[in-house]
Amino acid sequence: MNFSLTDNEGRSSVKSSFFSILASLCLFFGSYGLSSAVDITIVGADPGPNETGEIPAYTGNEGLTCPAGFQKGQYLANPYKDEKPLFRIDHTNVEKYKDRLSPGQVARLKRHKRFYMNIYPTHRNIEFIPEFYEATKKNLKTAYLDDKNILQDFHGGVAFPNPKNGVEGIWNILRMYLGDDAVAWNCNRVVSPAGKIMKGIWVTKVRNYGVNRLKSDNAPDPNGIAQKVRNLVTHPADTAGLAFLAISYLDNNRDQDTWLYLPALRRVRRAPTMTGGGSLEGELVMDENGLEFRGKINDWHWKLLGKKEMYIPYNCYDIWEVGASDEEECWAQDINPERIRYELHRVWVVEGTARKGLNHPYSKRVGFYDEDSWQPVVADRYDRRGNLWRMYENYSYADYCYKMRMIIGYIYMNLESGRYELFGGCREEDTINTIYDSRLEDSEFSVQGLRRAGR
Repeated sequence: MNFSLTDNEGRSSVKSSFFSILASLCLFFGSYGLSSAVDITIVGADPGPNETGEIPAYTGNEGLTCPAGFQKGQYLANPYKDEKPLFRIDHTNVEKYKDRLSPGQVARLKRHKRFYMNIYPTHRNIEFIPEFYEATKKNLKTAYLDDKNILQDFHGGVAFPNPKNGVEGIWNILRMYLGDDAVAWNCNRVVSPAGKIMKGIWVTKVRNYGVNRLKSDNAPDPNGIAQKVRNLVTHPADTAGLAFLAISYLDNNRDQDTWLYLPALRRVRRAPTMTGGGSLEGELVMDENGLEFRGKINDWHWKLLGKKEMYIPYNCYDIWEVGASDEEECWAQDINPERIRYELHRVWVVEGTARKGLNHPYSKRVGFYDEDSWQPVVADRYDRRGNLWRMYENYSYADYCYKMRMIIGYIYMNLESGRYELFGGCREEDTINTIYDSRLEDSEFSVQGLRRAGR
């Protein structure tokens, strides 16, 4: 794999400034004469095209207009629906393109011969609310890591747009912007190597606290809470009413607090913390929880590997078809790739190696993060023997109404067995997309609220 720079692992315990870097990048940005109001260099992205022109200059939401009458929870129509794939990568030609793929993507294409990647023209259209960029500007002056690697003087947005090391880079993932709060309808399908599908459906509610809130009151919680998440299972019938509450803290060295509501007992019980790699059904590792990494930062040695050009899922507006059956979307050994859109983008690359004595299924993890948003797109996972074992892909699109990156699916793929866990899909006419900034009340995220939701 070819990266544009290499940076050794290190810890930062002093405040840092990027004024000189930012100034030079702004001059570089200005030379392209972009009309977008967003200076993408604020988040550490290169505003210009790559040498071949396959990656264009950054445009943001330019030319994308929110449809009249758009309401929260609606899916956006694909603004690129008339585009055709430029080419296809599959097991017959993957060697030709492997320098622009992750090892996990290469292994997937070689192993699952029905799977392929349709490569489309690249659109750099991710754009966030103005508060996101203003907060990130403040971080350039103030954000730093203390002697325990805990983020300090963070204002929201991206903590370290131009990280000096892997520890700073992974904090951008731990504090990834996901709106002030959110309500999401989730479909989860665990697919055996033979193609047997086990499906679950639940509703997730998320409330962020302190500087993780950018649109509304961001008064810090006195208990140092960063986020509360509540899940309520609605399918299958034998587990309907099962509810889960997780509370995470600004202090990353502190364990999550978790509770379960068990409808059969009509009781709330404390649940074990699973940030050490514990899992529920399927391939989902709980220190990731769909967001690529949510574990303890000091459990891993982090290394910043720089940037690379890579084919990644992007602008997946059409990935889920209304009324598609489970069997249409979930094949044995892999998902149906026909409606997945891949584009060439620059990504940041951060590697984590398990510290000695850590009890975790992984010995190494490598994450690939979109340079325009600092959000995960692909990840590779290595087992305790050091062998490539699992991979993760995140499916999303640019929501130019919310000004968010709308995550509508992701997959955990076991590259050895072909078993996988897919989140997203199961879409019907009345299926609601994620609703951000819905002003959820704190009372919904209490033990009492958990009990009320499960009844």
